[in-house]
Amino acid sequence: MDRTLKIYTKTDHLFAEFVFSYNHPRQATAHYTQYHRLYNDDEEDENKSVYPGFDTETYLDFRQFDSIEQIKNYDIEVAKKELGRDMTDPRGYNYVYDATPVLLRYIVTNRIGGMVNILFSFAGNTKEVKFLSAVHPRFDFDISSNSLETNINCITRIPLYVDRDVWEISSRDLKRLEPWY
Repeated sequence: MDRTLKIYTKTDHLFAEFVFSYNHPRQATAHYTQYHRLYNDDEEDENKSVYPGFDTETYLDFRQFDSIEQIKNYDIEVAKKELGRDMTDPRGYNYVYDATPVLLRYIVTNRIGGMVNILFSFAGNTKEVKFLSAVHPRFDFDISSNSLETNINCITRIPLYVDRDVWEISSRDLKRLEPWY
């Protein structure tokens, strides 16, 4: 369910960006940035330049969704609440989820170690999870999922083999690296 929502004004200027993250079980956060136009309304603005004005993070109530449409409606409600505006007028704002896949990396810091790569596209409803073991390549593991499952839920499904025992990865064992865009 990790995703980035970009909100554009009717003049195609970036107005706000929300990055929804689910880095712990049953916890959700949204980091959002509100942008300001570089030029006033009465000036010509061909390049749609904006600069960040307000930047903060908020904790959200965790919800399990049944469809992508439910998530999109929820995101609009969160944006409306956090930005303090009525943003339901379809002519006023354009809500965009980028279809370009995003790569997130998590380092597994328990005694087994390794790295988890998650390549996902919320708009494309795809998620590919690859665990690269620090012990041996035969312990590598792949999972495919959709955008309704959180990254942490996918990661906890990865079995870790140690001396014929199977261990699980918990959120305490992970260090998330910031994505590169």
